[in-house]
Amino acid sequence: MYEQLRKYILPQLIPSKTRVLVAVSGGPDSMALSHILWRYSQDESWRGISLVLTHVHHGVRAESDEEADMVQQLAKLWNVPCRIHRFHAKQYAKSTGQSFQEAAREWRYARWREDMIEEGCSLLATAHHLGDQAETILYRLLRGSGTAGLAGMYPSKDSIIRPLLTYTKADILHYCKSEAVPYALDPSNEEPVYVRNRIRLELLPELERSYNSRIQEALGRTGELLRWDEEYLTQQVEIAWRRYCYKDSQEMTCLSRDVFKEPPAILSRLLRRAAMQVTQEPRGLGFAYVTKIMASQGKPGWVQDLPGMQVKITEKGLQFSPVNIRQLDRIIGKADERELEINIPLVIGKWIEIPSLRAAIGLWRGSEPPGITDYERREGQIAIFSTELFARVSEQTLVCRTRREGDKMWFKDVGHKSLKKVFQEAKVAVKARSSMLLIAHGTEVLWIPGIRQSGLYYADDNVDKVCCILATPMRSSNLDSL
Repeated sequence: MYEQLRKYILPQLIPSKTRVLVAVSGGPDSMALSHILWRYSQDESWRGISLVLTHVHHGVRAESDEEADMVQQLAKLWNVPCRIHRFHAKQYAKSTGQSFQEAAREWRYARWREDMIEEGCSLLATAHHLGDQAETILYRLLRGSGTAGLAGMYPSKDSIIRPLLTYTKADILHYCKSEAVPYALDPSNEEPVYVRNRIRLELLPELERSYNSRIQEALGRTGELLRWDEEYLTQQVEIAWRRYCYKDSQEMTCLSRDVFKEPPAILSRLLRRAAMQVTQEPRGLGFAYVTKIMASQGKPGWVQDLPGMQVKITEKGLQFSPVNIRQLDRIIGKADERELEINIPLVIGKWIEIPSLRAAIGLWRGSEPPGITDYERREGQIAIFSTELFARVSEQTLVCRTRREGDKMWFKDVGHKSLKKVFQEAKVAVKARSSMLLIAHGTEVLWIPGIRQSGLYYADDNVDKVCCILATPMRSSNLDSL
């Protein structure tokens, strides 16, 4: 296994003079990978490859402390840097409304991206193996994925490499035994609680017993064949995109009506790409929406509201325009967001009018002032802060404004996220973001009305509070009555 990797796989995946961040959970897969990469860096020292280990402590199992210590000791033995991250995965999942697995994965990759920047790494190595590939392909098949999804994971894509993707779990365990590589076992991986676990523990073994004893290899081969097809289709879509895509006078993404002459394999991908340009949703437009647009056959006058955008067909082509969701729909109405620029200092106990939006912002000590409507509570136009806020932030520097470069938000057990990431998670259309109102101190955004509140200065039941309220347009003309 090692000799194959050393001679044929690793030289293709890792250029010389590369610094690699290795994700190490402490399990046999990642411990084998880290040992293989360290061994390779020593045996092929002339290549100048260096490593950094990174480990995430999820705060769930009692054994996690021992696993973190094991990774640190290994890094010390090899004399390589090691970064240990700790967070409460279940709390984070609850706060984001995601499943435990989705939330933990998102958090891990966010930390790894930061590690790569801080440690000067150009590649991230993960320990996905052939069993993981088979599991992924089956999981996506059950969800009705197309070619892109069924192609599975790539051995190398963007800055992520997966050197073990063609090797089985048995190969990895044999390597750990033969090289005396220590590892820990996570008992939660043997619990059929999550869909992926059930696929690995129940479906794959049944397919091996009753249908194909080499199902993992078969699925891995299918994935590779589909990757070839997907890479070719991607090239053809790029050519077609340059042929059909244009911007109209309002800088909206458009496709020529001639796009409907393309076969479904190309047309569907062009529609998804156009939608992604507007919504910034990386998973693209769903199958049902794509087929709905395709069924229009490019007839002028056809209009359809879809998640985060509107698609309209004119004589010239298809126009994909963002729907100004949430705050812009409720408050700004038809205002031209491109010209909106606001920067208003807040004052405790006083309403500050925002004439351009026919709205007002208010900051109040203690409980909310009388007259607040259920609509404002329901639509997230009220934020509650701890009075600790004013122990660190002067009243004059807390402002209501629109976004600026460098803005970020802090969340408990996560750390900072860029405002772009927060908007993407909330599915806020790109063209709407520059006009969203923010409550901020410098580049630290504390609240986006109707979207999300930062974890900084968050008020629980046992502290004094400050209430910040964004009043609706109807209220701005009657503020004295509050």
